[in-house]
Amino acid sequence: MSFCCSISGETPQEPVISSKTGRVYEKRLLQKYLNDNGREPQSDHGLSDEDIVDVHADPPAVRPRPPTLTSIPALLSTFQNEWDALVLETFTLKQQYQQVRQELSQALYQNDAACRVVARLVKERDEARQALATLQAQAGTVEANSTGVFAAADTSKAMDVDFDVDEVNVETRSVAATANEDLDLDTEDAYYAKAAETAKILSKSRMKRETPAGLASPEAWKTATQTALVESLHTSTKPGILTLCLDNAGVLALTGGMDNHAEVYSREADQTLATLKGHTKKVTAALWVNGGGLDKPIITASSDKTIRIWAPKPNNTDEGVTVRSMGWTKTHIIKAHSAEIVGLSIHPCGQYFVSAAADGSWAIHSMGGQTIINGTIDSPISQVAFHPDGMFMGVGTADGYAKIVDIKQKQVLAVLDVASAEDFKSVTGLHFSENGYYFATTNSHGVAVWDLRKQKKAHSWTLSDLAQEGEGECPESIVFADARFDNSGKYLALAADKIHVFKVKGWHTMAVLSGGDCVKTIAWVGENSAEIIAASLDNSLRTFAPVQE
Repeated sequence: MSFCCSISGETPQEPVISSKTGRVYEKRLLQKYLNDNGREPQSDHGLSDEDIVDVHADPPAVRPRPPTLTSIPALLSTFQNEWDALVLETFTLKQQYQQVRQELSQALYQNDAACRVVARLVKERDEARQALATLQAQAGTVEANSTGVFAAADTSKAMDVDFDVDEVNVETRSVAATANEDLDLDTEDAYYAKAAETAKILSKSRMKRETPAGLASPEAWKTATQTALVESLHTSTKPGILTLCLDNAGVLALTGGMDNHAEVYSREADQTLATLKGHTKKVTAALWVNGGGLDKPIITASSDKTIRIWAPKPNNTDEGVTVRSMGWTKTHIIKAHSAEIVGLSIHPCGQYFVSAAADGSWAIHSMGGQTIINGTIDSPISQVAFHPDGMFMGVGTADGYAKIVDIKQKQVLAVLDVASAEDFKSVTGLHFSENGYYFATTNSHGVAVWDLRKQKKAHSWTLSDLAQEGEGECPESIVFADARFDNSGKYLALAADKIHVFKVKGWHTMAVLSGGDCVKTIAWVGENSAEIIAASLDNSLRTFAPVQE
C-alpha cells in the first residue's frame, strides 16, 4: 500500500496523517508549512503535535525515481501539476481580492456616513445659533418693554396708587405675544423655536405648581355616584361615540361618532348646540383649540383620511343668540395622510397640532391649516399624544408598543412593550400625566402606567386584577377602553365595563363606578377634578361626581 503526500504529491518517506482532515503528508514538509502558516494546508485548522499521527509503514524496497522530462507522459504530468498549482493560486488571489474589495467598500460607506453626520451637525449648529440670535433679539425687546412697565409702576407707587403685579405679567406676556405674531408660524424653524420656548416656560412653572386648593379628596371620591345621564346623542342609524373632549370650563362636550359627525353639547342647557357635518366616514378624533368655548375653533379627524378645522360663527357669543343661529363653519381641509387618521393632539403652545395615521405616518400642522413637518415610524400607529412640555410625543402602535418620538430629529427615543395578551396587541389609549413623568397606555386586556425617567412600568392592571378587587369574574367580552389622568396629575381613571378611580403613586382604589355598557372614552372635568364624564357606544354621556355634603 502506498501513500501520496498532499503537499508534494510524492510518496512520503516519513508519512503522517492529520487527525482533523485525514490527509497524508510528508512530515518534514508539513512541519515546515505549519511553521510558516500556522494552519493545515487547504484548511483553516490549526494542528498540534497530538493532531499529527505517525504512520508506521515499511519503507519501499526501491526509492521511486523522480519524474523525468525525457518522455511525453512525464511532461504532461508536470504540466498538469503546474496548471493545478496555478489554478489554486489564482483562486486564492481572487478570494483575497474580494475580501479587500468588501473591506474597502465598508470603509468608504462609513466615511460617507460620517461626512453626512458632520454635515447635519454643522447645519443644526448653524440653525441653533440663528434661533438663539432671534430669541435674544426678542428677549431684548420684551425686557425693554418690561423695564418701562416697572418704571411706570414705581411712579404709581410714589403717587400712592395701588399697583397689581399680575397686571405687569399680563402686559409682559402681551408684548411677547406681539413679538411672536411677527414670526411666520407656518415654517419648520418657527415651530422648533416656539416648541423650545414653550417647553422652557412649562417645565419651569411645573416645578412650582401646587395642588389646586379645591381638588376633590380621595375620601370624597369614595362617595361618588352617577349624577347625570344624557341619552341619544348623534344618530341612531350608526350608534357609537368614539371621542370626547371637554372645554376648560367643563360646560361644552365635543364628541365624534360612528355617524360621521361631530357634535357640541351644552351641559348647562342640556341640548346639542351644533352638529359638524362633512366627513364621509367615522370621526376618530375631535379637539377644542385653546381650551374650547363658544368662540374657539374645533379640529376633527376621520377615517376618510382628512382633517377639518372649524371656526366659530361670529354671533356664537352674542347675548340672546338662539341655538339655531350658533354653529361652526369649515375653514380648512387637510389631506396630509394616505391612510385612516387615528389620532390628534394639540401642542401645549396652542398654535400647532399633530395628526397620526394607521400607516405609521405623522404630521405637524399649524392652526392655519398648513402642514409643516412630516414623519413616519416603522409601525402602524393607533394613538398619538404630545408630552405636556411639547418637546416630543408619544405614539401607540397597532403591534403593541408605545414609542417616544423626538419630533426634531424624527427618531424614536424609547420603545416600551405594552401588549399583555398575544391576540390584543393594539394600543387603544395613551395619555400623559400633567407632571410630565408618567403616562398611561391601554390595550384591550390591560392598562399600564409608565415612568419616563426609568422607562419602565410603575404599575399595571389586568381585568383579573380588577376582578380580585371585588368586581367578580369579568366576562370575556369586557375590555379596557381608556385611561386618563386628571388635570392635577393626582388621580387616574380606568374605563372598562365600570370606571375605576385610583390615587396616583399609591395606586389605591378610590371608587368603582357603574359606567353602563360599552364605555369608549372618559374625561375629567375642570382643574379640581370634580367630575368624570364617560362616553359610550350607545350614544350616551354619563356624569359621575362625589356626593355633595
